Amino acid sequence: MPVRKDGVTVLRCTKCGYEIRGGDVREYRIGAEVSAGAHVHTTSLVSEGKARHRSREEIEQEKEEYYRELFLELLREEEYGGEES
Repeated sequence: MPVRKDGVTVLRCTKCGYEIRGGDVREYRIGAEVSAGAHVHTTSLVSEGKARHRSREEIEQEKEEYYRELFLELLREEEYGGEES
């Protein structure tokens, strides 16, 4: 910790009191000891999605099922929509 002593900057250890002449020293670090109980542990859960390789046949089959369901839904709406008018 820098301290002024007789008009001169001196670096003094806060624990033992050891002093050295600072001179052109402008940067210093202060360290502190912290008990293990005071530590804060931060965790995060990261899940990794794995790509599933699908064959072209599977992709085509899923598309056909999707369009078939969409077609049936539109057909039902059209049938029920006509009766309500």
